[in-house]
Amino acid sequence: MADNRGAARRTGRRWLWIVAGFAAAGAVAAVAGIWHLPDRMYPGSSDGTVQARAALQGGLLTAAAALTAVAGALIALDETRQANAETRRSNENTHVRELCATAISQLGDSSLDVRLGGIYALERVARDSAADQRRVVDELSAFARVHSTDPALRPDPEPAVPVRPALDVHAAVTVLARLPVLPDVPRADLLGADFTGPAELRRLQAGGGTLTDVHLGGADLGGANFGGADLRGAFLRGAVLENADLEGADLGGADLRATDLRRVKLHGAKFAGANLGGADLRSANLCGMCFVGANLDSVDFRGVDLRDANLGGAKLGGADLRGVYLDGANLVNTDFRGADLRGASLTGAKIRSTNLRNAKLADANLGGARLDYVGFGHASIDNTNLRGADLRSVLGLTQEQLESAQGDGQTRLPEGLMRPASWTSGDPAGGA
Repeated sequence: MADNRGAARRTGRRWLWIVAGFAAAGAVAAVAGIWHLPDRMYPGSSDGTVQARAALQGGLLTAAAALTAVAGALIALDETRQANAETRRSNENTHVRELCATAISQLGDSSLDVRLGGIYALERVARDSAADQRRVVDELSAFARVHSTDPALRPDPEPAVPVRPALDVHAAVTVLARLPVLPDVPRADLLGADFTGPAELRRLQAGGGTLTDVHLGGADLGGANFGGADLRGAFLRGAVLENADLEGADLGGADLRATDLRRVKLHGAKFAGANLGGADLRSANLCGMCFVGANLDSVDFRGVDLRDANLGGAKLGGADLRGVYLDGANLVNTDFRGADLRGASLTGAKIRSTNLRNAKLADANLGGARLDYVGFGHASIDNTNLRGADLRSVLGLTQEQLESAQGDGQTRLPEGLMRPASWTSGDPAGGA
């Protein structure tokens, strides 16, 4: 609304100056005409001609004076309007400063209702005055950090005493998350905040926020929006993130052990160096569309259940997937270069254009799997179960690798490779 009013004022001022310009030009033309026009229109020296020239000169002089007055009046009007606008802006700024100061003072009130009022008043300040948004972000971030770690919110003596929900902390973080995005103004700074227990953050809206090293262990964050949030180093062990949105979030180095991530949206999320040991990722969407895949390089997945998970296009270079269940998972275009898949189960998985170069697959179960254009160069497949697997289009597979694996007569091999004599008997599997 303010932008519309500003645009209207600028348009009105432009037209005012255009009219003033025309009036000034007319005045100049009238003055010039006083000296040249009468003689051209009324040549001669008779009394009537002289009187006609004099009358024309008088009329032009009057017109010039009138047009000059109009131009001057329009310029004076613009200056008056500008002065009034400056006065209004000054009054508005004073009002905003007063409102901001009042709202900040309310954050320290003992009444929850007053604190909530202060939080939402600061939201209004940030929306109405872009120049004050950074101050609002700093104040609300500090409020969330201090109040989320308040020992009074965590009564210790009696375990049966219910933890008081910190609704004001929840409101502060929610407001921070939904403020307009402005250049050079951070979404939030919640470094060191502890949202465990007292901050009831279910359905939290923290998209794009800065939550580095934040303590969210055991917190109920079901349905929370962390899209694009910076969660590097965050402590999320045991947190409930069911149905949460972590698309594009950076969880590098985060502790997610034993975290419930069922049905979590993780498209484009970054997990480089994160610890997911013991996390439940059943039905999690780790799909990487186009070039934007989940970065799971070097992640520890031991104890994680990835059955039926969508890992299409994800990067799992060097990831630890020992003993992990990947049965029925979508592994199309997934990059497992150097990953440790020893003892992992991939039965029924969709494995196409998957990169398994230098991967460790000893004792893994690929029985019955169809591996379309899968890279196996330098992969370790000692004692890997390839019974019934279709390997005809596998790339980089060697006879030496086959000799170390387990297969049977139903295993289909690429052209040029022979079924090892140690494999169980059955129909020949070479070629077709």
